[in-house]
Amino acid sequence: MTAPHEEMACQTCLSPLNTLGMPPTHVHPTHLATDGHQPTPVPVSQLDTVRRSCDFCGDPYPIWTLRGGEVTAIAIGPTAGLVQEFGHSWAACAACHTHIDDGRHDKLIDRAVQALGLANHSQARQRIEELHQAFLNARLPGRTLITTTGWPATTISAAELPKVRDRLTRFYRGTDNLPATLAITDARQQIAAGLERSHLYWIDNDFTDLAEHAATQLPDVHLSRDLVPATDGMLIWPRPVTHRQLTAASWTNTIHGWHVVLYRTVGAGLHGKPLQRLREQVGWLAPTSAAHLPEQHLIPGDHPAVALVATWLLIAQQTADVTTARVDKAVAKTYARTNRPLPELRIVRIRGRRTTPGPDEPTPRSHERSQSSRFWVSGHWRNQAHGPGRSLRRPVYIHPFLRGPDDAPIKLSTTVRMLSSRQPKPQDSQ
Repeated sequence: MTAPHEEMACQTCLSPLNTLGMPPTHVHPTHLATDGHQPTPVPVSQLDTVRRSCDFCGDPYPIWTLRGGEVTAIAIGPTAGLVQEFGHSWAACAACHTHIDDGRHDKLIDRAVQALGLANHSQARQRIEELHQAFLNARLPGRTLITTTGWPATTISAAELPKVRDRLTRFYRGTDNLPATLAITDARQQIAAGLERSHLYWIDNDFTDLAEHAATQLPDVHLSRDLVPATDGMLIWPRPVTHRQLTAASWTNTIHGWHVVLYRTVGAGLHGKPLQRLREQVGWLAPTSAAHLPEQHLIPGDHPAVALVATWLLIAQQTADVTTARVDKAVAKTYARTNRPLPELRIVRIRGRRTTPGPDEPTPRSHERSQSSRFWVSGHWRNQAHGPGRSLRRPVYIHPFLRGPDDAPIKLSTTVRMLSSRQPKPQDSQ
């Protein structure tokens, strides 16, 4: 039996590629409008984002991969023939999947012809229906969550975090598949158990800005138990961070380290039954990358989890004010009905700046007293000694600060720096 070919996408436009002709060559889908560039095939497993579209209607935000009959279209002309493979794995958006689940294939075809502008072309409708039926009549059980779709961001509030965590836990315990490239199939139950035990952290906007900026300069870091703020945990950033557009991360304790999973939000722009089904079946988050990180593992500055590690470091060096927030009343009632203890929800903010330098901050040097002006020193990481005999090193983030005599004027600069000592707002902890 011939092994299935790995799915390929164009590295330039991130679109999945079809195969055309014999011998097969990779081509852009016929419906895709490009700038005329030639396909540059790479395995989809190497990409964080793949610009798929629903194979039923062309919607740009597919959520499920379905497996069915192998569909091949053959066009024969007077001098040549054309063969196009549509494959046995089709992507489905939330709306099309709802119609398929409900057995409303008529609505599925309606959606497809309307999207293609062919609602009044009966012959085109018939051809599309034939393609769909060829696939669906041989559909296999099961479905796989598509985790590489570049959904618009969904804001998750602190009050929603327990509900988001619980829905994600239920997904891990369910039967829907995750892409094999995530390599966490065997760890799903362990990750779900870790989520149930997890401490919940919601990172505020200012702290997120600081962590993302610090992540761009983060030196290589060795992971250690005292670096991680909780044995098992989950945190939410209020907006996507880094070029990977991450919104959340979870970590689950293991004997030798942690299972770390990074997430994006899903479902923005959906309404009605498709949104309701997605929230029930998946929730708000889709895992985009995962890894088991052993203790003392070296995290390089370009690691996918660099924003998470930077956030951990900033919390560990007491840059953060961590306060407990009140759980939403609806969530509290849900937990009470199932006899579960209320989750502890922690809000992470930037700690107010001190007027005098702390032990990890630079102090004025003697020669500065003779300087005629003050100047800004940019925020940066510095290795701090710690551990037995101060033999270990850990990055400590130094905030932007003014160097020079207190009574000297500030030297003009074209660099804009944001310093925040925002105090918690009362409504943030309600």
